[in-house]
Amino acid sequence: MVAFLLPGCKKDELEKALKEANDKLSATQRDLDSEREKNKQLEAEKAKLAQKIAELEEEIKQLTAQIEDYAKQAGVTADELKRLRADKAKQLAELKVYQDLINQLKKLVDAGTIQLEFRKGMLVVKLASAILFDSGKTELKTEGQSALADLAAALKTVGDRDFLVSGHTDNVPIKTARFKSNWELSTARAVEVVKYMIESGMDPIHIGAAGFGENDPVSDNSTEEGRAQNRRIEVVLLPKLGDIPGMKEMIMGTKKKS
Repeated sequence: MVAFLLPGCKKDELEKALKEANDKLSATQRDLDSEREKNKQLEAEKAKLAQKIAELEEEIKQLTAQIEDYAKQAGVTADELKRLRADKAKQLAELKVYQDLINQLKKLVDAGTIQLEFRKGMLVVKLASAILFDSGKTELKTEGQSALADLAAALKTVGDRDFLVSGHTDNVPIKTARFKSNWELSTARAVEVVKYMIESGMDPIHIGAAGFGENDPVSDNSTEEGRAQNRRIEVVLLPKLGDIPGMKEMIMGTKKKS
């Protein structure tokens, strides 16, 4: 019996050891499977992170492109704004010239010696021929000389600007030994006014003369009152075309630099 029982005990021990080994193997397999699952999840997370990184890199690339585009646009806008500010400064400077001149001429306007108006986009000082000249004559009357002296004193305060003195008549024809048409009469009167204003202090560089005859009426020549208004001397403040953006380039045939 003893001999018979010993092998049975050995068998039980072996079976127990086998079971323990199998249990360990199973546990190890489970651990291995768990680690593999973890690795699989890590690989998936890694792939997700790689995809996110790629997406962020593309977003950064797009944002960088947008920023560069906005920078270029901002540069253009800045240039345009700079030009607009420069144009505005010129306009304000031009407005100040007109305001100062009008203030200088207020006394003459209030006295009825001259009239101020804007015609064809220009400031015009208008004097009736009756104040300056006798009918058909070019010699300045005393009251005309006084008016022109006061006018010259005001105009010469305007800095570096040019004036055009223009003579005008009504449409009644004139034909004398000296003047064969109203054109010659209007021109001679304009020249006489320019000469006197230069004598009164105007810089000859900034003043010139022109005659328009009856070709630029401001009233109806069918009435005496209208004809009287057309017989006049005008002193025009000439615009500075060089200050108009692009004008110089257009005249010279060159492209404006951006």
